[in-house]
Amino acid sequence: MITALTEPLTEEEKSPKPTGMQDLFHRPVTVSGVTEAEALEQLQTVFNDNHWSDGLAILPPTREAVDLMLTGTSRDPDEVLGKLKPKSGIVTIEKIAINAVMAGASPRHLPVIIAALEALLDPEYDALHPAASMGGFELAIWVSGPLGAELGLNAADRLWTYGNRANNAIGRAIMLSRINLGHTWPGVNDMAMTRAVPFTNYTFAENYESTNPWQPYHAAYGGHDPNDSYVTVSTVSPQGMTTIRPNRGEDLVDSIIERVKGLRPAMFSGYRPGVANVPQIFSKFVYMITPEAAADLAAQGYTQESLRKHIFDASSVPFEDLSPEEIEKIKTRLQMSRDNLGLICDHIRPEYYPVWEAGLKPGGKVPLLSAPEDIHFVVAGTGNKSATSWYYWRSIYTWASHGSAKIRGATLTHAGR
Repeated sequence: MITALTEPLTEEEKSPKPTGMQDLFHRPVTVSGVTEAEALEQLQTVFNDNHWSDGLAILPPTREAVDLMLTGTSRDPDEVLGKLKPKSGIVTIEKIAINAVMAGASPRHLPVIIAALEALLDPEYDALHPAASMGGFELAIWVSGPLGAELGLNAADRLWTYGNRANNAIGRAIMLSRINLGHTWPGVNDMAMTRAVPFTNYTFAENYESTNPWQPYHAAYGGHDPNDSYVTVSTVSPQGMTTIRPNRGEDLVDSIIERVKGLRPAMFSGYRPGVANVPQIFSKFVYMITPEAAADLAAQGYTQESLRKHIFDASSVPFEDLSPEEIEKIKTRLQMSRDNLGLICDHIRPEYYPVWEAGLKPGGKVPLLSAPEDIHFVVAGTGNKSATSWYYWRSIYTWASHGSAKIRGATLTHAGR
């Protein structure tokens, strides 16, 4: 490895022989049969054998079908959006459209699919870990703003079931794009032992029922225009999914605070510098709040922003309650972060160094979360005062496992233009 990285390239390495793979990726794929049914069956076999499908039946991505899909956006088909993990395939608008056709999406859905992939392609987003980890982590993908309702995305009862084309086709198109553009495949570089939603991700829209008093997610947390539409993508762990059904909003808040406080042993005394120790990684929580629960919380004076700040503060540990061992481990984590040593997922955010420093003094409080921004509330579901949460880490290889992108360039809907 040292030789390969340090010695000059050989002449053969400077001028490698063509592999023929370039032609494979650019020439049309032809299938045939005595009947149309036979040709379609051959198509399924060819695509699955070449790892271009997810194992379910696909629609043929013919030139005509892809051109029709592209009518859903005003963006240039050749526009390059970036490189998608784990294998850094180049993503273009046209390539996304090809996968959208295969997934059975409508041209009206295409701008949502594009925006979701833009969020994943953000260099700050750790798109590698959910694609390659053994943990079977999934993506929660939701639309906030008016486009969700215009497309008929499910936002209320039974969010992730069959029967809704928008939810399932959009989610599947994103998964197929991860397969074909990120070049991921089970047992090759996707090492997940199991997957809860392997075909569609957790795809839904924010619920804007009249009982929902809060701003759209992108307006509350990003300061964006509520009339715009955004897609948010967040890596989540199905194994960490829990539901709280309190009698009143304050019980819900107390439950969340207690859950965060439960991180203390691993985060403080359990911290091991430079060791891949999962419990000591900074946590992230995504809470789906029903409109009824949101109304109860709003009646107590909470907005999404003030609620996350309250939980961050209320779950922080007073300096006087810390043991000498905990204080020493916290100081070590702070110094490791400053020196950029160890794993980035264990680092304190630089902008929060002063918070931790102040917490290590009499009268101070040390947080258990990296920042208030690691708690997210999105209004979804209906019927009772409840909150369903996902747990994951802030990130593993980069600074973020959560991101949003504006939906733009739509040509077939009123919203998203």
